Amino acid sequence: MIENESNAGSQKRNRTIKNLVNTPFKRAMLVVQVISYVLIVGSPFIGGAIGGLLGLNAKKIGGLILAIFITGEILFYGSLAFLGKEVVLLIRDKIKRWFKKHKHG
Repeated sequence: MIENESNAGSQKRNRTIKNLVNTPFKRAMLVVQVISYVLIVGSPFIGGAIGGLLGLNAKKIGGLILAIFITGEILFYGSLAFLGKEVVLLIRDKIKRWFKKHKHG
Protein backbone atom coordinates (compact mmCIF):
# COMPACT_ATOMS: atom_id res chain seq x y z
CA MET A 1 0.00 0.00 0.00
CA ILE A 2 2.79 2.42 0.87
CA GLU A 3 4.60 1.63 -2.41
CA ASN A 4 1.51 2.58 -4.43
CA GLU A 5 1.18 5.87 -2.58
CA SER A 6 4.84 6.75 -3.14
CA ASN A 7 4.57 5.81 -6.83
CA ALA A 8 1.51 8.02 -7.21
CA GLY A 9 3.41 10.92 -5.65
CA SER A 10 6.42 10.46 -7.93
CA GLN A 11 4.16 10.22 -11.01
CA LYS A 12 2.60 13.55 -10.09
CA ARG A 13 6.03 15.20 -9.88
CA ASN A 14 7.15 13.70 -13.22
CA ARG A 15 4.02 14.74 -15.08
CA THR A 16 4.85 16.86 -18.10
CA ILE A 17 2.96 18.06 -21.13
CA LYS A 18 4.95 15.59 -23.24
CA ASN A 19 3.80 12.68 -21.05
CA LEU A 20 0.15 13.76 -21.05
CA VAL A 21 0.01 14.58 -24.77
CA ASN A 22 1.18 11.17 -25.90
CA THR A 23 -0.90 10.54 -29.06
CA PRO A 24 -1.02 12.35 -32.41
CA PHE A 25 -4.62 13.40 -31.75
CA LYS A 26 -3.76 14.90 -28.37
CA ARG A 27 -0.79 16.71 -29.95
CA ALA A 28 -3.15 18.20 -32.54
CA MET A 29 -5.52 19.26 -29.77
CA LEU A 30 -2.61 20.93 -27.96
CA VAL A 31 -1.89 22.94 -31.11
CA VAL A 32 -5.59 23.89 -31.28
CA GLN A 33 -5.39 24.93 -27.61
CA VAL A 34 -2.45 27.25 -28.31
CA ILE A 35 -4.20 28.70 -31.37
CA SER A 36 -7.26 29.37 -29.22
CA TYR A 37 -5.12 31.36 -26.74
CA VAL A 38 -3.73 33.46 -29.59
CA LEU A 39 -7.22 34.10 -31.00
CA ILE A 40 -8.72 35.03 -27.63
CA VAL A 41 -5.94 37.39 -26.56
CA GLY A 42 -5.17 38.74 -30.01
CA SER A 43 -8.72 39.14 -31.31
CA PRO A 44 -8.68 42.98 -31.22
CA PHE A 45 -5.37 43.14 -33.08
CA ILE A 46 -6.22 40.37 -35.56
CA GLY A 47 -9.71 41.73 -36.24
CA GLY A 48 -8.42 45.28 -36.57
CA ALA A 49 -5.69 44.23 -38.98
CA ILE A 50 -8.05 42.16 -41.16
CA GLY A 51 -10.72 44.85 -41.07
CA GLY A 52 -8.19 47.51 -42.02
CA LEU A 53 -6.91 45.43 -44.94
CA LEU A 54 -10.46 44.85 -46.20
CA GLY A 55 -11.47 48.48 -45.66
CA LEU A 56 -14.36 47.65 -43.32
CA ASN A 57 -16.19 50.24 -41.23
CA ALA A 58 -16.03 50.28 -37.41
CA LYS A 59 -19.22 48.23 -36.89
CA LYS A 60 -18.02 45.47 -39.19
CA ILE A 61 -14.58 45.44 -37.58
CA GLY A 62 -16.25 45.13 -34.17
CA GLY A 63 -18.28 42.19 -35.44
CA LEU A 64 -15.15 40.60 -36.89
CA ILE A 65 -13.32 41.00 -33.57
CA LEU A 66 -16.25 39.38 -31.76
CA ALA A 67 -16.33 36.50 -34.26
CA ILE A 68 -12.60 35.88 -33.82
CA PHE A 69 -12.97 35.95 -30.02
CA ILE A 70 -15.92 33.51 -30.11
CA THR A 71 -13.99 31.22 -32.47
CA GLY A 72 -11.11 31.20 -29.98
CA GLU A 73 -13.48 30.32 -27.13
CA ILE A 74 -15.04 27.47 -29.12
CA LEU A 75 -11.61 26.08 -29.97
CA PHE A 76 -10.52 26.43 -26.35
CA TYR A 77 -13.44 24.50 -24.88
CA GLY A 78 -13.42 21.95 -27.70
CA SER A 79 -9.76 21.12 -27.17
CA LEU A 80 -10.24 21.20 -23.40
CA ALA A 81 -12.85 18.46 -23.75
CA PHE A 82 -10.29 16.20 -25.44
CA LEU A 83 -7.16 17.15 -23.50
CA GLY A 84 -8.57 17.32 -20.03
CA LYS A 85 -8.04 19.79 -17.24
CA GLU A 86 -4.55 18.55 -16.29
CA VAL A 87 -2.98 19.62 -19.57
CA VAL A 88 -4.53 23.08 -19.30
CA LEU A 89 -3.27 23.42 -15.72
CA LEU A 90 0.22 22.40 -16.83
CA ILE A 91 0.18 24.99 -19.63
CA ARG A 92 -1.05 27.67 -17.23
CA ASP A 93 1.69 26.83 -14.69
CA LYS A 94 4.35 26.92 -17.40
CA ILE A 95 3.16 30.34 -18.61
CA LYS A 96 3.16 31.66 -15.02
CA ARG A 97 6.75 30.44 -14.58
CA TRP A 98 7.82 32.27 -17.77
CA PHE A 99 6.42 35.55 -16.47
CA LYS A 100 7.96 35.06 -13.02
CA LYS A 101 11.38 34.46 -14.60
CA HIS A 102 11.10 37.65 -16.64
CA LYS A 103 10.05 39.75 -13.66
CA HIS A 104 12.94 38.60 -11.47
CA GLY A 105 15.47 38.41 -14.31
